[in-house]
Amino acid sequence: MMLAAGVSLSACGGAAEAAGDARTPQLSRSAPGEPAVGGYEGWWNATPASGGNAGLPQETVAINTRTNLVVDAFSRTINGAGRPTLITDVPYSVVPDPSWPADSVVIIDTATNRVIEHFRVDLKGEPLR
Repeated sequence: MMLAAGVSLSACGGAAEAAGDARTPQLSRSAPGEPAVGGYEGWWNATPASGGNAGLPQETVAINTRTNLVVDAFSRTINGAGRPTLITDVPYSVVPDPSWPADSVVIIDTATNRVIEHFRVDLKGEPLR
């Protein structure tokens, strides 16, 4: 399976910042200095160049491990219908896990309840590079 290179528009609705490293998750913003509008972008919510999504998670949540709160959500069904996914669209009860990395965001596939990605963030939730 081939994914589109880099980070493009998020299915959550915001334009991605230019990626220095395509593997580093990006925080989508509406304009420099404004709050995030779309959340985190990465392989888990990307659209493959082929258009197929076999093997990719259908629904994910992002949890900040400092607060144990859901800070972003993604649903291929909702985004496929042309609507951004809201956190409230993906009901998920957080059960903190001591194995989660500190000061990070963990991406959880809601179908399996497994962490599929994680990355360190600063106090504002910005990914650290």
